[in-house]
Amino acid sequence: MQIRFWGVRGSFPVSSPDAIRYGGNTPCLEVETATGVIVIDAGTGIRELGKSLLERSATHVDLLLSHAHWDHIQGFPHFAPLYRADFTLTVHALRHPGHSLSSILAGQQQEPFFPVGLDDLKARIEFVEHEDGDRFEIAGARILCRRLNHPGVTGGFRIESDGRTVSYICDTDLNSEHLLASELPARTDADRADWLLRLRQAACDLGHSADLVVCDTFFLPDDDDSTWGHSRPDDFLEFAAQGGVSRICLFHHRPGRSDDELDAIVDGCRHRVAGGVQVLGAREGMEIDLE
Repeated sequence: MQIRFWGVRGSFPVSSPDAIRYGGNTPCLEVETATGVIVIDAGTGIRELGKSLLERSATHVDLLLSHAHWDHIQGFPHFAPLYRADFTLTVHALRHPGHSLSSILAGQQQEPFFPVGLDDLKARIEFVEHEDGDRFEIAGARILCRRLNHPGVTGGFRIESDGRTVSYICDTDLNSEHLLASELPARTDADRADWLLRLRQAACDLGHSADLVVCDTFFLPDDDDSTWGHSRPDDFLEFAAQGGVSRICLFHHRPGRSDDELDAIVDGCRHRVAGGVQVLGAREGMEIDLE
């Protein structure tokens, strides 16, 4: 498998001389297997990916959407293959009670927000809604989808192909005392505590023994936004050491962090990490070969 990073920022895209090396686009990853292409999330990074796919004459792609917060879908209308009649896109996401996957993506393309509606796109678009814990196969890879602790309905993914594993655990607070995920039957403190344990275990199911975990490290220890649903680097340093993870890639960078600040965060993690875990910082254009 080859992993390519097309967008690595959280919340909103940035354009700044201080954000050149890491890049300013919002989340989008490409996972290329021996038989196909899997895209994870449709932030603004998907625009450049779309151009690349057309240059490679791709005719079908599977898109895994972690959730519908705008930074993860805002690039979707600008994905060039959607304007080609010979292209098929299959979109996968966790089922969201009360909102179909198609209606979520159509919503941001309605007038007056965008001039081209979802139904006006030339490509064939298929929507597949999954339940927590579903396993399925796409592009020659085995996928596990699990629910994560983040406002709304948010999923993470474990992708296994050719004896290698990459896990995408983004937009979650691993160690939160708050139950942030919505639509869960938690009426008492005991219910909430149980759900927090279950959501933590879900993250472990996704990440254990992975060759690479792409992880949410939006916050630092001094950041005090406990209900936003994001993790800190040390959360995943501990997670990786305990779970037998080979490499972690710090991802979903806070938009205000400069290149130099992100360098310092990555270097600090490399000095603190235990268990022989390799620490990387996600940058636009970075490629990781898991062969």
